[in-house]
Amino acid sequence: MGDRTPRLGLGTFEEGEAWDHTDTVEAVDEHAIVRGPIADRPASGEYDDELYHATDQGITWRWDVSSEDWVYFGGQGCSDQPVPGTSHFDAAQLVHARTAETPVWNVEAHGIEGDGKTEVGQDLHELLTKVESAGGGIVYVPPGRYLLERTPLIGDDTILLGAGRATVLEGTRPDGGEGRALLSNRGYDTVGYGGASNWGVCNVRIDSPSSNGIMPAHAENVRLENVYGDRIYYHHIDVVSSKNVVIDGYWATRGGDGGSDAPIQFDNQTSEIASNSVWNGTDELLSGSDGTPTRNCTLKNFEIDPGNGPDYGVHIHRNGNESITISDGYITGCLSAAIRADTGDEIADLTIDSVSCIENARGISLGQIKSGRRELTINNVTIRTDNRGLAAGSGIYAGGFDGAEIANTIVDGEFTNSILFDDMDDLKLSTVTATGADSQAFRFRENVDATLTTARAADCGGAGVYSGPGCSVAYGGVSFKNVGREVVVAGELREWASS
Repeated sequence: MGDRTPRLGLGTFEEGEAWDHTDTVEAVDEHAIVRGPIADRPASGEYDDELYHATDQGITWRWDVSSEDWVYFGGQGCSDQPVPGTSHFDAAQLVHARTAETPVWNVEAHGIEGDGKTEVGQDLHELLTKVESAGGGIVYVPPGRYLLERTPLIGDDTILLGAGRATVLEGTRPDGGEGRALLSNRGYDTVGYGGASNWGVCNVRIDSPSSNGIMPAHAENVRLENVYGDRIYYHHIDVVSSKNVVIDGYWATRGGDGGSDAPIQFDNQTSEIASNSVWNGTDELLSGSDGTPTRNCTLKNFEIDPGNGPDYGVHIHRNGNESITISDGYITGCLSAAIRADTGDEIADLTIDSVSCIENARGISLGQIKSGRRELTINNVTIRTDNRGLAAGSGIYAGGFDGAEIANTIVDGEFTNSILFDDMDDLKLSTVTATGADSQAFRFRENVDATLTTARAADCGGAGVYSGPGCSVAYGGVSFKNVGREVVVAGELREWASS
């Protein structure tokens, strides 16, 4: 086999380097699985869970550190080299069959290959239809690059399960067909939450410059877990008029390149919208357009670190987003805002907790609207931009909420203002630090009823606290350091003594 030579890239899953088992250096997809005849499989692997696909066997092997041996991982085998421990007939039955005990369908057993050359979208769509008809199950997609020339639709009680970064999904689209969904669900074109329910996509990588990503539409009870987002046309995940969608484990290396470029979007569909669609191989088909709100959805355990400078990291788009939670994440590299809601659109019950927004033009920008929003919670959030040329606008800006709490939050950077509010009722801020602004640390610009306690304003060129026309701001326990003026009052501002 010759000496091991480092490959030019990374191994499968999230491990370190993979190794080429030949005598020459080979430029490959940095997340590709090692492939070759079984005779070239090395005697031992370099790390736990290293994969080797034996092309003459049709079997993928996994190096198991605990047993110090290669163990069967996937594949249907062949008559000469069956799956270990079975005859070839038994192996074929195993991967084709679905039973109550093991409802697993391996796409390889149905002729669906991830060779990076063959378009398999229609075949995967038909297999998903078959699985739903059988009552649902797990559709396993082994390592490889799968070209989807149409949008496969996932049905009720079905999970599409990959092998981590080694399972790559790409939507091929003709000129003029760019941006249609890579994956969606049955009933995307219905009303209410009448689409497929209890389905999920887990452990896949999206590298699809011509298509949108995963689009739950009019769906409910959806779980998207461990999704790796590389190149994409619009969004890796676009939640449209759906409820009870959980995105748990998401990593983005790029934003969209098609003009609507937030990696994650919460959205809904109304009659005037000509986007949010699937591609059936020849035509674009729009999601149902009845304005169903996106409701009770969660994004958690995520990192958005795009190399192409998208406008936003997370975009809350259009009217009708309710009970959205964004937690335990990191966002960097956005040229407008890390988290943004559209100007003028109503939002109810938005929670942002334990999120770091580092080196973005703005941190959290929640549009301008006089009323109609309610329940905003920002807690344990850090917003910091050291790049003076990048910082713009306000680190946090919100307007139109009735009932909002900002706590345990730091905003640091040469933003115009650190924190800015308009048209807010019953706003409470506590344990908030605002530093570095060109103008004001805390700017209550217009028609804000607020209480500010245990806060710090420092290193700003204008004022520590500004209370504008129509505002009523009570504050106490606020410290000031190196500010142009401590307070500026154009509305009502009152201080109480703290003990």
